[in-house]
Amino acid sequence: MLITTTSFYNLKMLTGFNNNITYKNQEYHIQTENRGTHDPIIITLIYCKGAIVASKKTNYTHLINENDFMEGVRQTMETQHRDMIKALLAGEFDR
Repeated sequence: MLITTTSFYNLKMLTGFNNNITYKNQEYHIQTENRGTHDPIIITLIYCKGAIVASKKTNYTHLINENDFMEGVRQTMETQHRDMIKALLAGEFDR
C-alpha cells in the first residue's frame, strides 16, 4: 500500500489534511476541511476517479467558546480524517 501525505496549515486556522492512498489498485484522495467559525463544520470527502465515494460532516459549534478551541478542532479533524482512512482500508466503501 502506497501512502503519500500532504498537510497544510494556515498560521491562524487549521484548514485541512489531504492524503492520496492506493487501495485495491485504485487511487483514492481523502480530504478533510475546516470551514471556519462562520460555518463550523469539518467535512471529510473520499474521492476515486473524481467521484465522491464517501463523506462525513461534523459540526463543532460546541467547541467555539472553549479555551482550547483550536486544539479541539485540530483533534476532531485528525480523528475524523484518520477514521475515514481506516474505514476505506477496512473495505467499508468498496463498490
